[in-house]
Amino acid sequence: MPKSIQTHRALARLADLVIRPLQTKQGAHIDPELAPPPDPDTWSADQRDAYFDGNMKRLRDCIAADSDCRSAILAELAEYHSETVETAYNKCINWEQLSVEEWRSADRSTPEGLQDFYDTLSSWKYDLAWYAYLQTAGYAFPQAVAVLRFLQDRHISGSLLDFGSGIGLNAQFFHRSSFDVTIADISRPLLRYAAWRFERHQDPIRIIDLNQSQLPDSSFDMVTAFDVLVHVPKFDATAAQLHRAIKPDGWLFANFDTRSPHEATAWHLHNNKFDLDRRLKLAGFIKRHMIGGFLGCYQRVEANTLAHRLRSGRDLVVAPTLTVGSIASRVRWPTPKRLGKLLSRAGRR
Repeated sequence: MPKSIQTHRALARLADLVIRPLQTKQGAHIDPELAPPPDPDTWSADQRDAYFDGNMKRLRDCIAADSDCRSAILAELAEYHSETVETAYNKCINWEQLSVEEWRSADRSTPEGLQDFYDTLSSWKYDLAWYAYLQTAGYAFPQAVAVLRFLQDRHISGSLLDFGSGIGLNAQFFHRSSFDVTIADISRPLLRYAAWRFERHQDPIRIIDLNQSQLPDSSFDMVTAFDVLVHVPKFDATAAQLHRAIKPDGWLFANFDTRSPHEATAWHLHNNKFDLDRRLKLAGFIKRHMIGGFLGCYQRVEANTLAHRLRSGRDLVVAPTLTVGSIASRVRWPTPKRLGKLLSRAGRR
């Protein structure tokens, strides 16, 4: 083996020993019926407030008005795909492996290949539906409920765009919370399933297929973009598009679910959340608040003002220190026990 390859592998092993890697694959979904009950004492204050908020009932009703959420999720998936409930359950639990297989089925290294992935995927319907159930059962953060609390506390209402809307559950929730709701997505399979669910649940919500239409300018008082911006290849163009679509002083709620490179996270196209945050603000946003420590509440501002240019310059200077700080937080700082393990492993190699 060439000495350069040996050196590279040795350095990679050392990095794994010293620095905890970012999250890579998610793995199979948890099944609440087979797991210990959730422990609210381990949640953030925002998660506890959202989960025990009266609006959680509205979120559950968007899934199942007359049955339990688990049964309703599986029954809908089974009916839509003409399959058994057991098959739908297995696809929900093992959605990630299905998504890996869909990714592998073609070359995704080109814009056309990536678009084909979004245009043919089926696994994300199962993932998003099960994730909705996990929110209602206390095993995942109910983002829509937390954002509604933020808006109600500030008496903000009006038109809302759910960007990267998935199966449309959050759109249903905001529609039933008296917002004027539109959804937009680039994945036609997800849009078709959302439309089917809207009709089934009698929720009249407008739909924008981003393959055919642009977002209208200055049309929305707020935009939700939950777990979506890491999946867009042209991040800066997307940020500019959202800025144009939001009314002056409107709001954008977004997070950056960045992951380390892995075949099970290949569709996570970005891996530096601090850089994404800086570039989003550069497009004309100020981050006013954080929900749950991960969900940014950004207010739209004019991007061509001197004040915003100064803020953007400051962010450009600060961003590298945030990245370094993030890496430092993952360092396995030496303790006698860790040093012993490190020396032991080094000796074996």
